Amino acid sequence: MSEEYEESEQLTAEEIFEQHQAEIAERFEEKGFFKRILDMFVGLSKPKSSREYKIATVELQRLSAPLLAILLPTLGVIALIVITAVTGQSKNVVEIEIARAQDTDEALEEDAPEEPEEIDMTQDIDVTVDVAVDVPNVTTEVTTQTTSPGGEPDTVMAAPSPVTMANIKGSPKLRGLGDGDGGGFGTQIKAGKAQDLEGAMIGAIIDVKTAFDPSNPKGKKLGYGKDGGSGNTTKDFADRFRACISGNFTDAACSHVRKLPKRVAMSTLFIKPQQASKGPEAFGVADIMEPLGYAVYYVGDIVPTEKARYRFWGYYDDYMLIRINGKVVYEYIWPCQSPGNAGLCTGWKPNADATKLLGKYKSSESTTWMAPSDWWEAKPGQKIKLEIVIGEKDGGWTSGLLCIEKEGETYEMNNGQPVFPIFSTRKMSLKDIERVERFCGGKDGDAHRNKGYKIGTDKVPLFNPRKTGKSSGGKKKANKKQVDVEVDI
Repeated sequence: MSEEYEESEQLTAEEIFEQHQAEIAERFEEKGFFKRILDMFVGLSKPKSSREYKIATVELQRLSAPLLAILLPTLGVIALIVITAVTGQSKNVVEIEIARAQDTDEALEEDAPEEPEEIDMTQDIDVTVDVAVDVPNVTTEVTTQTTSPGGEPDTVMAAPSPVTMANIKGSPKLRGLGDGDGGGFGTQIKAGKAQDLEGAMIGAIIDVKTAFDPSNPKGKKLGYGKDGGSGNTTKDFADRFRACISGNFTDAACSHVRKLPKRVAMSTLFIKPQQASKGPEAFGVADIMEPLGYAVYYVGDIVPTEKARYRFWGYYDDYMLIRINGKVVYEYIWPCQSPGNAGLCTGWKPNADATKLLGKYKSSESTTWMAPSDWWEAKPGQKIKLEIVIGEKDGGWTSGLLCIEKEGETYEMNNGQPVFPIFSTRKMSLKDIERVERFCGGKDGDAHRNKGYKIGTDKVPLFNPRKTGKSSGGKKKANKKQVDVEVDI
């Protein structure tokens, strides 16, 4: 038996406790700043494999972090000041030459097409969104209302002439309109912020649970479902929304409910299964609207590039309506595998051929199916007015997908059904394609997703192609700083 062991046996339990307590106190003793500096330099002089050296390097990182947090931003600001001072000295000189026609025939020549010129992507451009409101004669009670629904100046009111929403910043770049995390609801249009609106559909949010109240941004409650309504959310939704549809969604037609003071935009409808509360959050209205009993009305023009017949394949949990040039081609409530779930607000019913396809092709959500629309004709260059309405009746979970089928086209098969391409009102961005493929690859981990589901991102029909022009004198035109987007809401 060693002497050390013999000596430890002679200590009492209280002495051993005090000895261990002293060792613990020594280890956790808070050292002063200068003591830490001294220990750090001593530790750095030790071998790199030693414990003292490793502790010293950690202490060096801790002590240098506050200094770097101040030094690095300061150096960055100095660098920006120097760069600004250098680049600010150079001035861009724009030479403008006015081409004068030599004779009448030359003046009437059509502009020859040219390759699109390079656009400076670092500059924002102003986009004026002209919202033309086609309203029939309205009563004195409506026309004398001086405050727009929601109390915001950008809300479009019923009026006998078009109303213009100006000063909305935009960009010519083709970017995605998703909400950043793959939600796919689209995005709210924010004044003064660069956003891509080219070829997108512009939407208005309609809350059927409330009416306009100038004293309350959340509106006046009308009663909905079991909360003061009929006890049936489907009935309350349909009864109040039916007048908006028949009146073409003008403010006069929707005056009995509340149009929110936000405008939203969408180019592709794909919403992965998620909580219904994500919708109002994406639209920026979560603070003034509950995530049920509302609909979003999107409208815009699409311009096909070829002659063809198309039909949509889609679903939405809870409600979706599609009109082509004012004619209903699709209207279903979730789930979409039964003719009884069609025509909730308009009375539209699928034809016999479409009825046979109900319940045949699965959707991206594990509990429902895709439903086909009526066929519709497209001609190259012929503008088509497209209206899409999505609605949330009950809250809870939500999801949606809209694909398109071209008559006569052969599509890839996956799990016994065609992989229809997703519908888009413009050329899809890489961001949108990656969002769809990430979901199909199972990388989102959605509890309600249909495993192994595939959505086509190729063979997507092209709508709203870009246009370029060339002056008759052969000179390049100056960059256009104003873009007008016309929409009927």
